[in-house]
Amino acid sequence: MTRFLQESPWCSKHVTNQRLSYLMETIRQTRATRGDTRPITFLSLDDTLCKKERSTVKMERLDFHYSHSEGKSVWSHSLVTAHVVTGDISVAWDFRSYFRKEDCIERNIPFKSKNELAIELIEIYSSSPDEHIYVLIDSWYTSKKRIDACAQKGFHVIGAFRSNRMIAPFGMRIKASTFASAVLRPTDLCPVTVEGSRIRCTRMKDR
Repeated sequence: MTRFLQESPWCSKHVTNQRLSYLMETIRQTRATRGDTRPITFLSLDDTLCKKERSTVKMERLDFHYSHSEGKSVWSHSLVTAHVVTGDISVAWDFRSYFRKEDCIERNIPFKSKNELAIELIEIYSSSPDEHIYVLIDSWYTSKKRIDACAQKGFHVIGAFRSNRMIAPFGMRIKASTFASAVLRPTDLCPVTVEGSRIRCTRMKDR
């Protein structure tokens, strides 16, 4: 197997496509067996670091990337990942490697930001017409470009966003924090219980 991976002329893209086709077919067969007529799928996007010891120097494309958990840059590979959860099936779906702009310039390859890589993962995800896709993202990836990319695919978005983000409810452009403190009234909020925690929510249409 090692010689095949190192020496044989195989195409990693073709292998990935075959793997994703197999996973999708397995998921659909499982749904059909259970009589699931309204499939709901969660596509979770995030980034992560595959940390290596500093003595590791022969592995390709290692670089220093900032780790929020450690509060410093660490010697690692940086990945943007997609994970699929539907029913009791949970699988690692796909990923894209992130390389710093300086590294891309040095190697004469196109630079793609983590947000652009996340959009790429959204765009290539294939869903059936009756499937309800919910894309889960954190505040780093919640932006107009990502939401628009999901909308074009007919996907729903569940994501956090920073309180200083600008929103435009009722055509009024305003900071989310200002809207929550100065515009919303208690009667506009509905209590919701999530895993034992009670939060207050409101529904609005942007523009």
